[in-house]
Amino acid sequence: MANTQADIDEAFLNYVLERNIISPLEAETCRSELRRKKTTQKQLTMQTLLVHKGLLTQDKASAYFDMMMQVLSQPTLLPDEDETGRAPASNRRPTDRRPTGNVPGGSRPTDRRTTDQLRAENRPTDKQAPTEPLPERATRPVEDSRAGTGGKSTTSRSTARQKDDGWNLQDDSDALSATDKIVPAGTIIQASEMTIAMMRQKIGIDEGVKLVSDKMQSSLAQYQPDAPADKKRYVVVREIARGGMGKVLEVEDTELRRSVALKVLRKELLGRRDVVERFLEEAQITGQLEHPNIVPVHEMGVDGAGNLYFTMKFVEGSSLSEVLLRLREGNRDTEREYPLLRLLDTFIKICEGMSFAHNRGVIHRDLKPANIMVGRFGEVQVMDWGVAKVVGRQFRSFDNDSGIVLTDRLDAGSVHTMMGSVIGTPSYMSPEQAKGDIDIINHKSDIFSLGVILYEMLCLRSPWTGKSSDEVLEQVREMTPMKPRERNPEAEIPAELERLALKCLEKDPEARIDTVKELAENVRSFIEGRAMGSVEYSPLRLAMKWVGRNRKEVIGALLALLIIAGSVFGTIWYIKKLDQDKILGLSDDAKILMAEWEPLAKDGKFQDAEAKVDDAKHLYQKVLVVDEEDPTALEGLQQVEQATDKIRALRTKADQKAALEEQRDALIADGRKSLKAGMADQLTGYHLMEEAYAKASAALALDKNSREAAQLLAEAANERAKVAVRLRRVNVLKFWIDRFSAVPNLSNAMKKELDERKFDLQRLGGGG
Repeated sequence: MANTQADIDEAFLNYVLERNIISPLEAETCRSELRRKKTTQKQLTMQTLLVHKGLLTQDKASAYFDMMMQVLSQPTLLPDEDETGRAPASNRRPTDRRPTGNVPGGSRPTDRRTTDQLRAENRPTDKQAPTEPLPERATRPVEDSRAGTGGKSTTSRSTARQKDDGWNLQDDSDALSATDKIVPAGTIIQASEMTIAMMRQKIGIDEGVKLVSDKMQSSLAQYQPDAPADKKRYVVVREIARGGMGKVLEVEDTELRRSVALKVLRKELLGRRDVVERFLEEAQITGQLEHPNIVPVHEMGVDGAGNLYFTMKFVEGSSLSEVLLRLREGNRDTEREYPLLRLLDTFIKICEGMSFAHNRGVIHRDLKPANIMVGRFGEVQVMDWGVAKVVGRQFRSFDNDSGIVLTDRLDAGSVHTMMGSVIGTPSYMSPEQAKGDIDIINHKSDIFSLGVILYEMLCLRSPWTGKSSDEVLEQVREMTPMKPRERNPEAEIPAELERLALKCLEKDPEARIDTVKELAENVRSFIEGRAMGSVEYSPLRLAMKWVGRNRKEVIGALLALLIIAGSVFGTIWYIKKLDQDKILGLSDDAKILMAEWEPLAKDGKFQDAEAKVDDAKHLYQKVLVVDEEDPTALEGLQQVEQATDKIRALRTKADQKAALEEQRDALIADGRKSLKAGMADQLTGYHLMEEAYAKASAALALDKNSREAAQLLAEAANERAKVAVRLRRVNVLKFWIDRFSAVPNLSNAMKKELDERKFDLQRLGGGG
């Protein structure tokens, strides 16, 4: 019997799968979804997930689970043992034992095999189920990604060899790489016998590096006939994005049980040699740039349907463009999470990754916030090296021993095919890129792109104001960008960072920062309060930077000078600055408190709301002690008074409502007592019933939506009508039936009682 919850979940999924209750596509989807949700919902089980997704009802799920547990409790034969407990002969194949018989909801005979077999000790087995040996060359239906419909294809070793004889990339591609179809979750991506070297030969890209030796090629040829042609390699979770060259999918690696990003080339581009070379080169470049701030590539290959793909690390988080957009929209949470120093730290990590790439002879050519992922735990990854260029030793520095990136096209000495003369994104490309000067593009083009990113971090605006791509390209080529402080006057932008960004945006590449490493060191110097090497300072500015790094010593010296020489100018300036910072801090804290009182008051937490308002009031008063004319504090005190009045009004309204509810509940309680006493008194109890009716009416007048008052009103009228029936008082009975009928929202039971009273009226001769 399975001894962990994970084993039980897997056993139950296979149990319903083998009975054809769910499809293999649904099974793979549920398996992946359960694994993801387990991180947050610890108590979630496969049984409850299947019920939640509507694949099983609660009753059927419980019934199947009980049946599975009964099967698991019986003795189970291991796949390598027969009924006598002995291992079978080597020429025998293990049998496929499937439990059969009637199950809730019915079952259909099926030859479908589970995709992930249970471990031998945990597999549910029915000893009464008939077993048959598998045929020598059995085929089995498998869910694959062809046409994106979850269709089945029968694949065997013999057919795999036949297929290889006439293999064609474009004809054998499927929905995984189709641009007009969404790949459904749970789609299985099969492994393939086809290697990248074989694929290159098929489409005529065989002039590059020889990927395998003659001996390895011979061994590969001997191994291929026995290679499994239908091995499940990845399972699609969702489509992340699509672009000009293909799609990016989140898939689950079935061997390592982790989520990875899979990039697949569009099927209509498989016939273009230049595009295929570019795709392969992107994977090779990224795969060789092993750096914490560059997305790692795991694998490159061809799947069972002929799709060319490579897999990368799946980064959970947001792109830098999304972060900047939320900051531009004034999102308070994002502003708290990403202050300027956090953005600068992110920028340094981007520079460190690009410095590594430049040192290895690679330029990105499409650096932009959309191609930079910021993870939930602070990781920063430079993505999408699809238009990167390998320039070798052209600008590589030799301050470390990292090697130059090598690709097949570079090693073969072939000319790089350019997909258009202008490569990159208009808003982020350098002037030389915008002019189409491919030959002079080097690492300083990436520095220009980094300058645009730094510019946007500082003022949350692009340096270009063009409305179309052509206008932007013209501005990139000819226009000198505005200063960030002029582009966004409301932003507080340090002057030295502004000068650094503008230095990166020089039209002449030689006038820009020399290296990305130097750019990162300048930003790091600013964070640490040191002078930036690439920015010119006035003597006063340098002195202020020195003061900032040695604040304690300067304060001590100023105090000593104040005592000795009476020179107080520096100290007065410093104290005034501290007061201004204090005022800003107190006002900001007060504003936060004022934003929190209203939800508390609406929830009835008046004491907590008043405490927030009082705290804000004290902070504003502290600000006025420092600056009695501070407009923010004066306006804040007016808001405090208004908030106090609103809280008082809400409290009064709540008290009135509570008083009415208390009065209503008291009337209902007294009415219940009167009704109960009236029902116990056979002689004069009808007076008490009428009193109960009157109290219920009064309670309903206080709260017309009170179901308890309406129910008491109906019961009192019903009991009074019963007394009239017993005394055979027809007119009285009619009177109370009319009142009974007028009660709103009668329950089904009361409606039945009303019908009985009407019948009593007819029986006494008072009916119409």
